[in-house]
Amino acid sequence: MTDARIGPNGREDELTSGLREIYAAPAEPRYWAELEARIMARIAGDDAWWLPFGDWVRVGLVAVGVAGMVAVAGLVRARQDETRVAVETIVDTPRELPQQMATGTTGLSVPEATLRYVIQP
Repeated sequence: MTDARIGPNGREDELTSGLREIYAAPAEPRYWAELEARIMARIAGDDAWWLPFGDWVRVGLVAVGVAGMVAVAGLVRARQDETRVAVETIVDTPRELPQQMATGTTGLSVPEATLRYVIQP
C-alpha cells in the first residue's frame, strides 16, 4: 500500500490513522473468497435481484402504447394537413387562362372555344 498523506505536509494524526484502519482492505484471503461466494449465490439464487423490475413491465408497455398512439395521431394529423393544403392549392387557386386562349378563340363558336379550352394543355 502506498503511504498516502493528507495535506501538503503529510498530516498524520489520530483521525487519519483511524480512517485508515476503518477503510483498509481485509488482509485475510478468506474474506475475498467469501465475498465472491455471496455475490455468486445472490446472482444465481431464487431471490433474484432483477425480479422487482418485473413490476415495471406493465408500466413500460403502457408507456410504449401511449407513445405509439401519439406518434400515429401525429402522422395522421400531418397527412390530413398535407391533403388539405393540396386540395386548397388545386381547388382554391384560380387557373390562369393562357394568353393565346383569348386570341385563339376569336371567331369561334362557344362550343368550339370550350372544346379547345378543355383539350389544350
